[in-house]
Amino acid sequence: MKKFYTIILLAVGGLFSTHAAIPDGGWSATPKNGSTVTKITEITVSKQNEHYMDPYVNRSVKVNGESIAITQKVTNNGGTMVMTLATPVEKSGVYEIVVPERTFTYGYSMFTDEEDNPEISWTVTVDNPDFPIEPDIPDVTILAEPASGTTVKSLDNITIAFEGASTAIATTDFQATVGSLGTPVETTISTVAGTEPNQIVMNLTPAIILSGEYTITVAAGSFDLTSAEGATFQNEEFKLNYTLKAPPAVGDRFVVDKIRYKVLSRDPMSVAVTFPDNEADYSTLTTVPTSVTYDDEVFAVTEIGDLSFSEVAGMEEFTVPEGITRIGTGAFWESSIPSINIAATVTELGESAFESCKSLTSFTLPSTVTTIGDDLLCDCSSLKEVILPDNLTAIPNGFVQGCVLLERLDVPSSVTRIGEFAMSECALLTQTNIPDGVTDIDKFAYAYCTALEQLPVPESVTTMGHGVFYQAGLTEASLPQNLTTIPDGTFQCCASLKEFTIGPNITDIEKEAFFWCFALEKITFGEKVATIGTKAFEKDEALKEIICQNPVPATGATFPQAVYDNAVLTVPDGSIEAYRNAPGWKEFKSITNPLGVSESITDEIRTYFTGNTLHIISDKEVNLYDMRGRILYSGKTGEITLKEQGIYLLSSEGKTTKLVH
Repeated sequence: MKKFYTIILLAVGGLFSTHAAIPDGGWSATPKNGSTVTKITEITVSKQNEHYMDPYVNRSVKVNGESIAITQKVTNNGGTMVMTLATPVEKSGVYEIVVPERTFTYGYSMFTDEEDNPEISWTVTVDNPDFPIEPDIPDVTILAEPASGTTVKSLDNITIAFEGASTAIATTDFQATVGSLGTPVETTISTVAGTEPNQIVMNLTPAIILSGEYTITVAAGSFDLTSAEGATFQNEEFKLNYTLKAPPAVGDRFVVDKIRYKVLSRDPMSVAVTFPDNEADYSTLTTVPTSVTYDDEVFAVTEIGDLSFSEVAGMEEFTVPEGITRIGTGAFWESSIPSINIAATVTELGESAFESCKSLTSFTLPSTVTTIGDDLLCDCSSLKEVILPDNLTAIPNGFVQGCVLLERLDVPSSVTRIGEFAMSECALLTQTNIPDGVTDIDKFAYAYCTALEQLPVPESVTTMGHGVFYQAGLTEASLPQNLTTIPDGTFQCCASLKEFTIGPNITDIEKEAFFWCFALEKITFGEKVATIGTKAFEKDEALKEIICQNPVPATGATFPQAVYDNAVLTVPDGSIEAYRNAPGWKEFKSITNPLGVSESITDEIRTYFTGNTLHIISDKEVNLYDMRGRILYSGKTGEITLKEQGIYLLSSEGKTTKLVH
């Protein structure tokens, strides 16, 4: 036979202890123990000579076993806590009031720590004329299954037996409600006959499955009862109280052996390790369990969750065990791990999973990982070695950004994308590669890599973000032939770059592309360059030689005055006049073509080279000087063989121009 819990059917139907327990030491309660009142709307607990009380939030008291939420107010007048009941007690009867431990704290001072209140209980009688107790109802004991006052995992049906009654039938006025801490719960209660004449089964739809404190209140007159002597009567109101501790649902958290878990799934049963209540609880862990048992249920541990080990100090070498499939966002962010071994079952690494791990010196990425979040190893300032698998398809954004001790990173041939800031601020990086097959290099991918002197960009690259090599240490550089644009700031502040050739398909050079390239001495523009952005060559005063292969001058060009004064601009044959008249180009003092034909000193004087021979066509006297000031030729039309390549000066009638050979 099932075990039933007994409830004596009274006007209020409650079961309570017959003694009060107000602790010694100056504690008191209102309404007073044993007093009679017309109703209870609030209760007060005081402690003599106490001047400090502090309520915990979301607390409740018990009235005849029913948990009722309270609103707490501290008066601090002799240490007084006033608690207003969410549901006033108005029906006549005898009530036990229980204020549980840890409802509030008291006793704090600059010399002592605060304490939790003890359990305080007492009885009060309610005699309310509006709710009189009917005097002549036969004694009936209510037996309930599950037993009232017990802890259950769910509430879907309750069997009640009226001991002392021969029959029980639900009336047309049957009414039962469910409340939690004084707040109604939406569920419908229906009845069917039980297996015995005096039994009724109450079914709850939907079933209650959320953890909490619940009270089922059955209204007076809900059942027609017949006594053993044949008398007929109806029940008075009664209540059934339950604590529901449901199996942990998806999203619920629980703690086992100081490790905190979050339920991921109940089919299959799986959890993630999540952040602790106290980081010190995780400082000695070198791994995590592969399974955990909680409330008689076994869960597989499949994730190290978001922020789970973040900021945990004192950690040693850590192993991620077999069975873990995901390491979450910021999982080890700013932790002290010096090294980590990741099992081959892991397929996902969340964003910033190891960001700012200042003690991490090496990292091997398993080949099973298919998803990698941004900033994975960002700011790992002690990291010296990173090993990547052959099947990796992309270097994520910020992958090793700020890893200032990393000198080498071998990128596998499977990679097709290098993310933004992927390797930026790697100050010692000297050896890395961009594999054939990479199509996209995002913005600032190699910015501030000041030790990186060479990094060929393969022809497979079709898209580049701005500032890819911003302030890199490049001494040599080139771009793929198929690019049509040099993006903003691509080589900005590359202070060691000396020479650059702009490819044949480039049409646009965007703003600040070569800004502050202080060492740049020679640049060649491809034949399709049409526009040059603002400050593209700002501060590039070392430029000595500029070669343009497009006969139509590009718009937007500007160069420092020192370049206009000292550099030689070489343009296609027949284009000198076009450049001489174009803004941004006409300011050059020396414009020549590949054959050495210079601008005219006057319309009557022309020059050109055949091999080492300079031909001069002039009806006027001209003088040719080398850069040492020595006169090499004097006369009108004629020719002279030059023994050395270099810059020469041709003058006539006070005008001078440069010739480049």
